[in-house]
Amino acid sequence: MRVALINPPVEHRYVHGIDEPLNLEYLAAQIRNKHDVLIIDSFSNGISVKETIDLVIGLSVDIVGISTVFSSAYKTTKELCEGIKTANPGIWTILGGNTATFLADKLVKLPAIDFVVRREGDISFPALIEAIGQNTGWDEIQGISYYDGLFAVHNPDQPLIQDLDLLSFPARDLLPNSAQYPKSILSARGCAYGCPYCSASAFWGNKFRMRSVENIIDEIKLLNERKKLTFFSFADDCFTLIPRRAMEICSRIKELNLEATWSCTGRIETISEGLLQALRSAGCKSMFFGIESGSDKILETLGRRYTGGEVEEVYKLCIAHDIKPYFSFIVGLPFENREDISATFELIQKLEGVENGVHMLTPFPGTPILTDPDKYEIEILPHSIEELDINTRSFIKTKHLSPENIEEAFRKALGYSFKALRKTRVISRILSQIE
Repeated sequence: MRVALINPPVEHRYVHGIDEPLNLEYLAAQIRNKHDVLIIDSFSNGISVKETIDLVIGLSVDIVGISTVFSSAYKTTKELCEGIKTANPGIWTILGGNTATFLADKLVKLPAIDFVVRREGDISFPALIEAIGQNTGWDEIQGISYYDGLFAVHNPDQPLIQDLDLLSFPARDLLPNSAQYPKSILSARGCAYGCPYCSASAFWGNKFRMRSVENIIDEIKLLNERKKLTFFSFADDCFTLIPRRAMEICSRIKELNLEATWSCTGRIETISEGLLQALRSAGCKSMFFGIESGSDKILETLGRRYTGGEVEEVYKLCIAHDIKPYFSFIVGLPFENREDISATFELIQKLEGVENGVHMLTPFPGTPILTDPDKYEIEILPHSIEELDINTRSFIKTKHLSPENIEEAFRKALGYSFKALRKTRVISRILSQIE
């Protein structure tokens, strides 16, 4: 069967860029030996809904699998499925990813959507394709949802894969124009933290699973053999979660003598000078940290085992070791008041030269703040799924902050971030002229 795996277009996504669609490449790798697989990355390549539909029809596809990572793709995904079904009702439509997982009950009731594969799809998706080929048997496949004509049916969850080394490497060769994409490597799946604004823990079943160091190094070797690596990134939720493991990976990367730099994610409480030395010596040039707040009180309520002062220390250590840090902050957090937001402003201003990301708290599907807002003293304002995106507007109000307060704080935080970044660049320019 001919299967098209699609990263759908998005009309108003706040964050744009080209990211390797690893989720689709992993699925493609699991089914390529039995089926003719195509990957269509409409999001990264600016391909419209109509153009995507035309591609699917023109390529005589039997099945489409659509990734729904962003809630802001909800509208375009529906339009895509409706357009495909209108053009050819015989094409099967399957959704997967975060948004589809948590909205499965609603999605499968839509006439243009045949199935939802919930959570990890490496086993469920290939099994579903085989069942579709036989036109029967999907009632026995774990981890899928569908509509039986009367009710939404949610089969039991598919157990998570315990040995990630058993999975084939992502089928990057099936991605058109693959060379234009910065390469990403997923060394582990899942997140050990349960942040109230994030759906990762719920999506991965509150489990954290790691690939072996040897398996990771084999993938890096393969990438470098196919085309000499100049840059890659680790796409884990937290690469430094287990510092000892991160240092072992660094040691093995160093042995490869790559002429490449790379980036990763980290948590403040996992960072030490020894770890930064290992990261830098292996080629790491940048790290992303989700700080979220400058208020020690709010950091404690979020379960963070660090303070604003320790963020400053890690910032200075990163600069000293020539690793560029990127920090992310959120305004409108649970229990946050104006004093807490002021503490965030103060911390942002101290992080000179850093491209800080600032966001408004958004109740995405699957997040604890959406499933249990009362616990976090948050009121979710009326909205449609199509509207949900970071930084378009505030979708909540809290005990201490109105939506207008949150939007104003967001604008101010952005201003402080730009000012701190600009100040360092001006100083650097003056110093270079003096030298």
